[in-house]
Amino acid sequence: MKGLLATATVLGFSCVMATSFAAGCSSTPVDTTDSGVAPTPAQDPSKLPAPAKGQGFQFKTEAFAVAPGIEQQDCYFYRVRDLARAGGLPENEPVNLHRVQMVQRDGSHHMNLFRVKSLLGLDPNKATLVRGQNGLGECFKSPNWADWPLVANTQQDGQVDWTFPEGVANVFQPDEWIMLQTHFVNATSQKSPDGTGEVAVNFYTVPKAEVKYEMGTVFATKQSIRVCAGNKTPTYEGSCQIKGKEPVKIIGANGHFHSRGKRFDMYSWDGKSIGTPADSARFYRSESWDDPPMARSPELEVVVQPGGGVYYTCSYQWQPPDPKIGCEGVNKYDETKFKTPADKQDCCYTFGPVVEQNEHCNAFLYYYPKQDDINCF
Repeated sequence: MKGLLATATVLGFSCVMATSFAAGCSSTPVDTTDSGVAPTPAQDPSKLPAPAKGQGFQFKTEAFAVAPGIEQQDCYFYRVRDLARAGGLPENEPVNLHRVQMVQRDGSHHMNLFRVKSLLGLDPNKATLVRGQNGLGECFKSPNWADWPLVANTQQDGQVDWTFPEGVANVFQPDEWIMLQTHFVNATSQKSPDGTGEVAVNFYTVPKAEVKYEMGTVFATKQSIRVCAGNKTPTYEGSCQIKGKEPVKIIGANGHFHSRGKRFDMYSWDGKSIGTPADSARFYRSESWDDPPMARSPELEVVVQPGGGVYYTCSYQWQPPDPKIGCEGVNKYDETKFKTPADKQDCCYTFGPVVEQNEHCNAFLYYYPKQDDINCF
């Protein structure tokens, strides 16, 4: 099946606990390659039914052209208050997200939802739609959302229909802004079959009285990656420590890289050990760059003890650039973005947004209860 649950391997851990985090996890991997959740509806955002009035709301993009040779990345902004009012919810009260549905047309490289914080080049008070093409424009500049918390994500032609565990919700205040970022690719390594992009999202809510835990998220990027002609098979490692006085439970995870990426692993981590954790701690693996799977509850439930966190690795295989870009173009980006001198350039794919000439090593995590002190390295 092509889409959210592709052919890559996902591993979860069996550690379901009714009332307490005190118990440990079984280290027995559970195959979650097929969660049994069918996409609804498949690959057609225009046909996604909106939640009933008073139960949530829908927001979506228009259908837009993605011409051959184009990477289109756009940022759409929505105010929570406005969405709540349109969905028949009290506009002056927090929105408690408990179920999320996302549908996008085939050809999407990714779709991310963020909650807006610091305002730099992107400001929803100035423009609620900012378009970018082929790496140019504010919607391609990651410093703009460096401190914007992740809300949800999906990749390629993915569809998501995820209900969080009982009592868990992502809580939004009325005057917050949500940013929906789409990235559709119609180039050499990835295609948009009908030359069109489109995304639809549903938020389903629960009353405040039903919320026992607030969900937290982590969006981590390893920006030091270099996949070079002279070092063809590098592996890069990163970690995120979730600091707090209580254990947390990881309930969602997926990884992201571009076409040189071969394997993405995530492990539970004690927050102190140096080096990759043992295989028994691994809860996620993807070997598909264009259709990375997402592991999520109820199949994925990993307990991390206080002071612990997540360790992730990205492994690559260098390949010659598309002739339209060539090593000259890859080296030029390296020189411009990272100030690498000519004698150090080696046709290296470096961190950046363009699928054809850059690489990524991005980890997406969902957990509860939310913690305020998280450090990623």
